[in-house]
Amino acid sequence: MVSFLLSYRADDDNVVGRLLDDALTARFGRGSVIRDDRMAVVSPAELSASAALIVVLEPRMTSGPAGLSEHVPSSTLRTIETALERQVLLIPVLVDGAPLPRETRLPEALRPLVQQHYRRVSTRTVDADIRHLIDDLATSFGAETKTAGRAIPLILSAERVRWFMPPPGHGPSAAIVYSTRRDGLEVADSGQSMAWWRPGFVARYSTRYEVDTSDHWIVFDVRLPAKGAYHFEASIIVGFRVTDPAQVVRRAITDAAGLIREFVLDACRPISSQYALDEADQAETAINRRLNRGASALGGITLYRRSARLSLDERGRHYVRWRELERKFYDPQARAAYRLARHRLGPTTGGRKLGMSALRPGGTPRARERLLVARAPTQVPAGRDLSVDVRLVTEGRPVHPDAVTSRLANLLVSDAGTPVTVTVHAPAGLHAEGPLQQTVLVLPDEDPNPIRFGFGARTPGLHRIDVTAWAGGTFLSEVSVEVSVADGGPFRDGQPKTAPMGAPQARPGEVTMEVRFDGSRYTFQLRSDAALFAPVVESVTNTPNAAVENAIKELQQLAGGGSRYDATMTRAVIRSAGIQLWSEMVPADVQDQFWQVGADMSAFTIATDHDVVPWELLYPLSAERDAGFLVEQVPVVRRTYGQHRNAKVGLRNPRFVVPPKAPTGAHEEIAAIRAILGAADSEPITKAGELLALINSGGLGATHFACHNTFSSDGSFIDMDGGRFKPALLAEASIRRLLAESGPLVFINACRSAGVAPTYTKMLGWAQQFMSSGAGAFVGTLWAVRSDSSARFATAFYQSLADGATLGAAALAARIEQQDDPLDPTWLAYTVYGDPFATAAV
Repeated sequence: MVSFLLSYRADDDNVVGRLLDDALTARFGRGSVIRDDRMAVVSPAELSASAALIVVLEPRMTSGPAGLSEHVPSSTLRTIETALERQVLLIPVLVDGAPLPRETRLPEALRPLVQQHYRRVSTRTVDADIRHLIDDLATSFGAETKTAGRAIPLILSAERVRWFMPPPGHGPSAAIVYSTRRDGLEVADSGQSMAWWRPGFVARYSTRYEVDTSDHWIVFDVRLPAKGAYHFEASIIVGFRVTDPAQVVRRAITDAAGLIREFVLDACRPISSQYALDEADQAETAINRRLNRGASALGGITLYRRSARLSLDERGRHYVRWRELERKFYDPQARAAYRLARHRLGPTTGGRKLGMSALRPGGTPRARERLLVARAPTQVPAGRDLSVDVRLVTEGRPVHPDAVTSRLANLLVSDAGTPVTVTVHAPAGLHAEGPLQQTVLVLPDEDPNPIRFGFGARTPGLHRIDVTAWAGGTFLSEVSVEVSVADGGPFRDGQPKTAPMGAPQARPGEVTMEVRFDGSRYTFQLRSDAALFAPVVESVTNTPNAAVENAIKELQQLAGGGSRYDATMTRAVIRSAGIQLWSEMVPADVQDQFWQVGADMSAFTIATDHDVVPWELLYPLSAERDAGFLVEQVPVVRRTYGQHRNAKVGLRNPRFVVPPKAPTGAHEEIAAIRAILGAADSEPITKAGELLALINSGGLGATHFACHNTFSSDGSFIDMDGGRFKPALLAEASIRRLLAESGPLVFINACRSAGVAPTYTKMLGWAQQFMSSGAGAFVGTLWAVRSDSSARFATAFYQSLADGATLGAAALAARIEQQDDPLDPTWLAYTVYGDPFATAAV
């Protein structure tokens, strides 16, 4: 029986330790756990016979000058030392963010402890975290629950021999085997007829079997143990055929899949367990070498082709990235090299590096053109399972005949390969049957294997599935597929959807926070080049609309000068609004993740279609950290789903929209921007029809609106000559992406031009419509602003962008320019959509 040594203080209020104790006992049986109260008498021989020593470490146990020696009993320290000497698997379990002890604070004999593969357990997600640990231990030590797969019967029929037998029914792909009445077996000669009418036939044979001898392929998706009680996700392909039909009958092999699965696991487990999580490539090579060491025969079955592909699940990838980060900042030499590499990346702003490309290990990247291709059925009966198949395909290589391709930007892939993470988002009516996020390695000269995401169709209706591709925190591309689920409906295949992929390198320090809302739950996911965190789901009892409206109303009052607060109180009121948004809307787990990646953040992108929340107002705060509003710290931009990535923002052929009822100072604002852009004098656009015709012609250049924008729950509009200009008028431009070629900057300098209103299927606003039409960037406001302040923000923004600053840096510079009036929160009112590292095309 497998046994474990479990070190935790049973007499203390150690919830994690007690739950882990119970879970180990339930999975591995009574007597499988030796606890803290007996550890003083555990002999070295008993320790060596144990599967692992599990040490539960709480934050208080690794803190303080003395660290472990102060809080951990000496008997436990001696046991840890013995386990390290005898190379017993040692698993530190770090509770609620407890750090590993610093190597310099440990005795020499205990210093290898910091190199062990640790596990993290949060009291917020303790049940799931412990379940994952127990599952990995079971995978490593043979108590894995078998996953039922598709059975492959080899004996197609067994029929008693008698007079007037019908002919075999399975054709030439099946061999005929007869059992004799003396318990022998004979395989019928395919060239010689054996039939019941031949003399002595019935007297000689008792049973006729038909055995499948055709070629088969089977894919096993299994877990293989890794070093340190983690596991690899393995996809193993095996080709096989029956070469000895009599042997199959003799062994009564009714399911070849189960037999082959056990053979594969027995061959792979001893190999994979020798490799750590960050050695997946080496483990894969060793396993494939073993699997293809000559043909293998299993009870009359010959395996003629075998290949394995190893990957990591979300927890494994997070662990590897976190260990890399720890090494980067705990190892002085690695930290110095990292900072030197970042120093050499691109221009700076405000003392922060805004590198335009990522570190490129292994040589100079090569330009390749790739497509993101997603495929799903268009119609599925309720209760059926469905798959979304995703591929990263080099343009020009074959895809499904129905695929429609589009122009692709250069894709930069390093010689060593570039990891690309693909994420799918589906509504609650489609139940996910597996992970919603997978990472593949894109190599220069080959395409990665297709990725499958499984769903169960539970709720009738039309469901949209969004597929996005990322390199660290850098957005690459997005496609969407729609699935119609109906009671008793047909199953119809769908046409692939394709989208161009930008350069997939994770730009250092770029962080993206995805926010999705399905009406009752928010889903947050934080991404960066340093860590890829799992999604965090937060249920809400009330939508934030009312609270957001109240906050915006108060900020508008401040901007309009209608408040009696002095400068100090005004700053306090604005700051309190940002802190409240941070504490109430951002889950605690996401806040913790933010602090982990915040030190080296160079840009922050908010990816969301639910733009009711003024995320630009966020004021991150903890007991130890206060660096001001997020938009004061780094460039902050947004991206909306359907927005393509543009490395350039068009400032060419600028046009200006000034309706007859323009704000005070609108023409002076236009004159200042003309001078910055070097634009020729021309009459501003005043008519709605003229503006719409220019947009639908595809010839729209950089466009600046100096106007009033009327916003209500019914939507936005700009009152112009000839009627109201509304976001819905951009429907044709959005579908046909009429602005994609010029990629212009669109700046609506008006009251609450970035607000959104509900439409038939989504939140619709100026930003969403212009960005989905192909605009390179969009700038708008979240609440009513002062005319003089808005003009100053616009001119500072244009000046920085025209001088060569990135889009995000230009926004940051304009915000800083506006902070000289402590009574005016206008600098917080602006929202910017686009690539934070994009630069102007002039």
